[in-house]
Amino acid sequence: MNEEEIALIRRFRPAVPPDDPMAKARALARLRDEFDSVPARRRPIGRRAAITGLVAAGAAVIVVATGYAGLLEDPPRDDPHAAASGGTPRSTPDVTLGTLELAAAAVERQSTPPRPARDQWVYTRQLTDFALKPDDSGGRSAEVRGKVTVEEWWKFDGKEKATSVQGGKLRRSRILGPGEQPRHPDPRFNGGAIGGPGVVNRTPNKLYDYVAGLPIDPDSLLARIRKDYRDKGRDVTTFGVIAMLFRENQLIPAKTNAALYRALAKIPGVRVQDATDYAGRHGIGVVFGNQLIVLDSRTYRYLGDKRQALLDSAVVEEPGRRQ
Repeated sequence: MNEEEIALIRRFRPAVPPDDPMAKARALARLRDEFDSVPARRRPIGRRAAITGLVAAGAAVIVVATGYAGLLEDPPRDDPHAAASGGTPRSTPDVTLGTLELAAAAVERQSTPPRPARDQWVYTRQLTDFALKPDDSGGRSAEVRGKVTVEEWWKFDGKEKATSVQGGKLRRSRILGPGEQPRHPDPRFNGGAIGGPGVVNRTPNKLYDYVAGLPIDPDSLLARIRKDYRDKGRDVTTFGVIAMLFRENQLIPAKTNAALYRALAKIPGVRVQDATDYAGRHGIGVVFGNQLIVLDSRTYRYLGDKRQALLDSAVVEEPGRRQ
């Protein structure tokens, strides 16, 4: 939605918030309902083609073609889907499906980052609620809580990692493989040696290969994650794994990213609503129980969750560099 379209909507509906991230989803859901109410013999084109064409043309076209004044109306105050606290509107299944389909269609058209070389580094800057900050004098690490900025550099081959907490000294560590024991201290690694499943399973090469190998059919993708992570049937683990993949891997191929959004829409009980990440940025919240994924309302890229926010990411040539 460009500035001219936003101004047009403001002119006719001044009470509607500008660039409401849920407006497009409500428009799509209303359009589907109206389309389904038309007898099949009167439909000039197939339903799938109609919906796909309108989505591709953009939310503004949907609004203008069907009468945007009615489509952008806020839910009634006694809406049974309103959240218990704060009155935040919760989505119906149609709105959830429409929103995540719009998100999938958007990210599917975005460029796919190339696979980094083995000696390149994946950089991220995050805001989180907890971190351990090493004492630069060699003492014990101190717990830091609140709004904590953590920068990480992971060598793509999974053998080294570097970290800076709250702008502190860069700590470079060697990553131990399964069963590998630390050797004599190496002066290159002022952070020592680290290992264990929690570290090894987060290395960028393993995450990249796992995500790139996922099927792009959303049903098959869900089945694969449920099997790989031994979900017990309630999808709490499955939703958490998808959230982890967004949080830990910023190199997801475009088609797989779209498939993950479509898979989320197929999990019973998932809904969308306005939400903020840990940095306070408003976006589209994808909610399942007490779990949350926040997407940018313009680009549909991953922003963060309730306890973490992704602020920056890049593939760089060495630790300490940010671009």
